[in-house]
This record gives sequence, structure tokens and C-alpha cells, in this order.
Amino acid sequence: MTLKKKPFFILSIVIVALLTYTCVSHAAKCSGAYWASFEPGEGSDSDMLSGFIAVDALDARKDDGSGIGPFRGDGPSFEAPDVAFEEEEDGTEEPKGEPVPEESPYWKEITVPAGGTLSAISESHGIQIKDIMTANELTDQHRLREGQNLFIPASADFVLETLSHVRALKEEAIRKRKFVDPVKITDYVVKEGDTLWKIANAFDLDVNSVFGCNKISETDVLKVGSTIRVPNQDGIFVTVKAQDTVKGLASEYGIFEEAIRSANELAPDAALVKGKEAFLPGAKVTAFVETPKGRKAVVKEKVNAVKGFGWPVVGKISSPFGWRRDPVRGGKDFHTGLDIRAPRGRQVVASAAGKVVHSGWMGGYGMTVVIQHPGGITTLYGHCSKLLVKAGKSVRRGERIALVGSTGRSTGNHVHFEVRKGGSPTNPLKVLR
Repeated sequence: MTLKKKPFFILSIVIVALLTYTCVSHAAKCSGAYWASFEPGEGSDSDMLSGFIAVDALDARKDDGSGIGPFRGDGPSFEAPDVAFEEEEDGTEEPKGEPVPEESPYWKEITVPAGGTLSAISESHGIQIKDIMTANELTDQHRLREGQNLFIPASADFVLETLSHVRALKEEAIRKRKFVDPVKITDYVVKEGDTLWKIANAFDLDVNSVFGCNKISETDVLKVGSTIRVPNQDGIFVTVKAQDTVKGLASEYGIFEEAIRSANELAPDAALVKGKEAFLPGAKVTAFVETPKGRKAVVKEKVNAVKGFGWPVVGKISSPFGWRRDPVRGGKDFHTGLDIRAPRGRQVVASAAGKVVHSGWMGGYGMTVVIQHPGGITTLYGHCSKLLVKAGKSVRRGERIALVGSTGRSTGNHVHFEVRKGGSPTNPLKVLR
């Protein structure tokens, strides 16, 4: 190379280097990662490639958001195990928005099938019954529910790891029930065609919450232009009596004291005020009787003028009306209906003649039909797989209205059947013939 050409060659190298640096820096900004060059070290495999790597700098971010990297916004780390990547048509990889849960090597989660037994589960998974019971904190191997979730250890060596996971899930469920958001109310103005069930569904609430936050006598007649109080979470309002305490109401309705204080923004030592309303998160409308010692919740109520109500489906009762342990969330819960187990697709019939006031999805009830009967009485048929009637239709007793399913918050194929008078749930066994 001549001396005259050397300066031009050097200048070209410098320009190429500057352009490369600019491109790499721009790429680093766009990706939110820090780019660094590397060369094979001493003693390394001579075939090892050299070039550039992307270094995840997520942990280098300062509290004020500055620092090298990370991904713009709060993007995922390169090391996050639950981030799925998919290859685009141009060969690049982009993180998907939803993480894909990673299966644990220590346990497998299963759902107890209809008629499932612990011995059958033990045999099919090759794990002893005592290990399954220990891992899931079971006390009676003969008391399994259809739809119940169990965590099966991969082997006897992983029982304690599985137990730790089960306890962590229970603690998180309890934490969510204890510490809730402060209650906020939306004043909803009733429009033409509205029903309580339709309103509850629109706000993703249990219909018990709409009943329990309003004084309603006729459930099928809502005056257009009237106002319904709708809470931001499930629960009911009660008027505080002289003898009421946070602890007493918590025990009475099967909820946590912390939840009452969180929802009503009460200080740890603050007392309830007589005559004022208190919101009870997670509570449901129940029936009460007055005793010399105060008010007592009961699971049965006499309903007058209720005759001729037939069974909505042929099946076995899997969960009665009244207080029980919630099969999905755990904890004490007031079950406002009767669960009748039956095969998927079996026909569900109207318990009595009336008018369909709701036919569609209804939150945790899933696909649901509600029928209004004379005397301010309604019946509800939840968790159906298919609905055969539309709102506004008049039906006869025994007429097909739906098919059995497991939609909504359900633990297996069954019909959740409710009978209400003036919004208050009634034990269906007291009226069925």
C-alpha cells in the first residue's frame, strides 16, 4: 500500500468504527439492554466465537428509574423463567405479553374426578396415600370432593416441598380475604330492561352483594330511573346495633376482623358506631333470629305461600344450604343454595311456573337462568352448560330450561339451585316436593 493511500485507509477504518458504535448504541437504547464486546479468554476453547452480547441490566436500575437498561418500562428480565418467546417471521424473537406457567418438578396439580378416591389417585400416580395426605394436609382419606384440587408429590422425596407450596397457597388466600380495598359505592341508575342479576353481572359481583347493599322487596320489578347502590367488591351493608362489635360481626358472618377494618378504614382500636352502616366484605345475606343474647344467624327460614316447587334436576345433593367451607377459596362461607350433582348435559327444568327474568352469564354462577314466580319468589339455576330459554319467556313447571354443566366458579358438573323471597335466600329443601 502506498503512503498516499494509507491516510485514506485509516480514515475509512475510523468512519466504519464510528458507524458501528452508533448502530450498536442505538440498538442498546431500543432494547433497553447494555451491549458489550467479548473475546475468548486464555485457556478457552479456540473455537469459541467472539463478538457482542446483550447483558441484562435490570438490577442496575436506580430507584429513580435511571441506570443502564433495563427494558423500557417494566419489561421482563432475560433470566425470567416464565417468559415465553416466539419466533417472528423475520427470525427475531419477541417476548409475549402473557407469561406461561412453568410446571414444577416437585409436584403435579390434579382435580379430583367424579367418584375419585385417594387410593385410586395413589395407584395411578405411584405415590403412597400417606404422602398425598401429608402434602395436602388432609385428615380423612375418605373425604374427597369432586373438583377438589390436590398436589401430588413427584416422589416421597418431595413431600415437604409440596407441603410448603400448599401452605403458601393457603396463606395467600387468607391474606386476600383479610386485607381488602376500602369500600367504594357506585350509584347505578336503573335503565329499561335491567334486573338485579343483570346489574350484578355487569359489575362482576355476586347477586347477593346487590341484594345486601339495597333494600329490595320485589326482585323482578326495578323502577326505571331509581338508584341502586353497587359496591366495588362482594359484601353487604348492615346497620350497626348497640351490641355489635367488629369481632362479633366477623364471627357471625364468617369473615375476618381485618377485612371489616380494611373495608371500612377503621383504625385497629376503633369501634363501630351504633346506627351507622358497616360494610362486611365477602358476607352474604342470611336469615337471623333474635335471642336473649342478641342476634343469631340461622340456615333456615319459613317461606309462606310457597307450594308446588319441584326438583330442577335428578341428582345427588353434593353441598347443602347453609354454612360450609368454601370448596374453591376455603374459609367459612354461607352457601345460599343447594348443589345437586348430575352428569353434564342432563336436562334442568323449571321448579315452578313463572317468567324468566335472566338467562345468560352471571359471574361465579356461570351460565344461569333466573325465574320469577308469584309472591315475590325467585328460583336460580346456575353453572349450566347450555341455556334453552331467553329472558321474558313464560315457562311451565317441569319445562326444560337448561343443561347441566360446570361453568363459572364450579368444582364439577352440578346445578346450583336457589330459592329466594324478597331477596333473602331460603333453604330449598323446605319448599321442594
